[in-house]
Amino acid sequence: MNTGSKLSKRADTTPERVEQRAATTPRVDVFENENELLVLADIPGASRDDISIELEKGQLTIEARRKDDVDATPLITEYRPSDYVRIFSVPQGIDASKIDAQVAAGVLRLRLPKSDALKPRRIEVRPG
Repeated sequence: MNTGSKLSKRADTTPERVEQRAATTPRVDVFENENELLVLADIPGASRDDISIELEKGQLTIEARRKDDVDATPLITEYRPSDYVRIFSVPQGIDASKIDAQVAAGVLRLRLPKSDALKPRRIEVRPG
């Protein structure tokens, strides 16, 4: 059994670069009706493949990566490469299996349908 280990030293002594990107909170509008919650998030510069949406333990997490613009001025923060991150608490009774997400023109449209137990129900009154 060999207890010694061989470590090799890197030839280059410069520090390894780690990419750090700014994270911004996208502007969001939330609407509610009797059937669903509708979330509209502004995420310009992010394509469908750059968006991640997760619902876990009552938390809805929206993450999106804005494409790098090589022509953008690096001193203007609005155009720096950045990620979007927003986390919401979601009320109980959302039907997770029916959540629908679409993105068009830099706007994410997220539909969170309510389960039938949360929808208003009209009770018929019978003569007694």
